[in-house]
Order: sequence, then C-alpha cells, then structure tokens
Amino acid sequence: MFQNKIWKIYYQTNLKIRVKMKKLFTCMILMTLSLISIAQNNPEKTNKQQLLEKIEAQRSAYITSKLDMTSEESTKFWPLYNEYSRKRMELKKEYKAQNADNLSEQESRMELDEQIESQEKALALKKSYYEKFKAVLPAAKLAKLESAEQEFRREILRQIKERNKSNSGPHR
Repeated sequence: MFQNKIWKIYYQTNLKIRVKMKKLFTCMILMTLSLISIAQNNPEKTNKQQLLEKIEAQRSAYITSKLDMTSEESTKFWPLYNEYSRKRMELKKEYKAQNADNLSEQESRMELDEQIESQEKALALKKSYYEKFKAVLPAAKLAKLESAEQEFRREILRQIKERNKSNSGPHR
C-alpha cells in the first residue's frame, strides 16, 4: 500500500513535468513557425533583420525556459516585454553620448546632466514595466529576469566570437 502511494506521487510529479515540457515545446514551436512565416512573407528583409528576428526568438525561448513560464504566463508576458524592449531602445537612440575628449567644461557638464537624465528615464521606464510584469508573473520568476537577460547576452556574444574565429580561419 505504501509503495502504491509512492508510485502515485511519482507518476503525478512526472506528469506535471511532462505537461510543463510540452507547453514549453509548444511555445518554442509556435515562435519558430511564426518567425519562419514572417521571413517567408518578407523576402526583401535584409540578413541583419533576419538575424535580429532569430535572436529575438531565441531570447524568448531562453528566458521562457529560465523563468519556467507556463504557456499562459508566456502569452501574457511577451507582448509586454517586447513593448518594454522597444521603448528602452527608443530611449537609447534618443540619447547619444558625445565624444568627451574635445568638450569644453560647460559642454562636459551638459553631457553629464544628459547622461543622468537618460538613466533616470530608463529607470522610470523599468519601474513602470516591472509593475506590469508583476501582474502576469510571480515575483519569484520576475526576480530571475535580469540575470536571464544577462546570461542570454553573454551566450550570444560567445557565439558571435566563435563565429568570427571560425570565419577568419588561420592567417598565412
């Protein structure tokens, strides 16, 4: 009788894991298929645009996996995250750092003030979107977001370095 309870618990736990894996796999397939259909519908897209879309799909799959999101959480989270990411990029484009080597004292002060203002805007944006994220993700998962983003960036940079090494080949 005791063994039956253990097997029942084992089966239920194993079933939960399989269901989560199926959901994650389904999300990944849907993202891949949507990316493929977008690429086929837009043959004029450049290689750079296609590469950026591929990286975004990989980012979604990576972060979804790292945060152990359910398909429902993922469906609600990614539109918000993509909006946040777009606005963050707009802020970065808005502020372009100047070459500080040739600036006067007054220009340097203005540059520093602009840097701080830009950082304050970025922080305000982050605060507002993290409040929205809390509405769709538990705090325990949201707490892992920033480290998952950093891990993903490091992995992409590592892949780029490897590709550059393999493309350059041995020099003669």
